[in-house]
Amino acid sequence: MPKIKIALLGTGNHSHKNHLPSLARYAAEHPDTIELAAVCDLRQEEAQAAAATYGFGRAYTDLDEMLARENPDGLIAVTPIQATLPVASQIIRAGIPLLMEKPPGANLDETRQIVDLVEKTGARVMVSVNRRFDLALQRALSFKGERPLEYLRATMIRHRRTELDFMQCTAIHVVDAMRHIAGDVRHHSVDTRYVSGAHWYLVRFKFECGADGSLEVLTTSGKRSEEYGLFGPDYAICARVAEFDIGTTKAWDNGELVVDEQSAPQQPEFVRNGAYNETVEFIAALKEDRAPRPAPADILQSVEICDALASAVK
Repeated sequence: MPKIKIALLGTGNHSHKNHLPSLARYAAEHPDTIELAAVCDLRQEEAQAAAATYGFGRAYTDLDEMLARENPDGLIAVTPIQATLPVASQIIRAGIPLLMEKPPGANLDETRQIVDLVEKTGARVMVSVNRRFDLALQRALSFKGERPLEYLRATMIRHRRTELDFMQCTAIHVVDAMRHIAGDVRHHSVDTRYVSGAHWYLVRFKFECGADGSLEVLTTSGKRSEEYGLFGPDYAICARVAEFDIGTTKAWDNGELVVDEQSAPQQPEFVRNGAYNETVEFIAALKEDRAPRPAPADILQSVEICDALASAVK
C-alpha cells in the first residue's frame, strides 16, 4: 500500500507547538504509513526551516503550486482566521481531505458557509479542537463511563487577554469541550462583568441530556488554567487539561478518592494536550476512507453559542 502523502500549510507558533511535532512523531512511529510530503508558508525561510526540522520532503511559498505538484492525500491548514474561509474552501473544492484550525470561519456566517460546502461536496474535513483529545479529559470520561451526568462545571482562566474575539477564537475550546462531555445544549444564559479591560462571563447551561452546567471565563485574572468538573450520583471528577498544566485527573467514588493521575508526565505537551491523538484520528480517517471527527457540523453549535455570548456584551 502506498504511503499517505501529508502536506501542511502555515508554520507559525501554533504549528511548531502542536501540528508539526505531532506529524513528525507519527511519521517516526509509523514510517510505512505516511509521507511528510511538503510544507508551505509565505515566508520562504520559515517553510524551509520547518521542512528541515520536522522531516518534510519539500518546502513551498505558494499553496497553488504545492497542491499542483504534490497532490497530497491530506492537508493540515493552520492559517490566520481571516484566511480560513478562502483557504479551506479552495482545499475542499480541490477534493483534498482537510484538518483545519478552529473556528472554521472568521464569524458565524463563514462557519455556516463551510458547513454547507462540506455537506454539498461530501468533503472529509476535521476541525482542530484538541480538548476533545486531551488525555486528562479522556481519562475523566473513561472513569465516568455510562453513569449519568447531573452537573458539569468548567473554568477557563487567562491573564491579560483583552482581545475582542476571545470568546469566539479561544473560549470556543471550553464550550466545545463541554458539549463533547455533555452533548448538545438546550438553552443557555449569561451574566458578564468588565474587569481590567475585558469582559468576564458566567454562563449557565441546560444540556439536552438533562444535566445542568456552568462556565466561568475569566480573561484578565492572575493565572492561566482550565478545569472541568463532572458530577453525578456518588461520583465526582476533576480534570485539569494540559494546555497550561501537566494535565491531571482526580475522581471520587462513594466518597473515596480512587483516581489521582497525571496525564503521561513523561510525554511532551503536544501529546498530553490532545494534539497528537487529533493527528492520529485524521490519519486514521484517511487510511479508512471515512470522514474524520469532529467535522465542521459537529462544532457548529459551539460556534453559535460563542457568537451569542460575545454578542451579549456588544
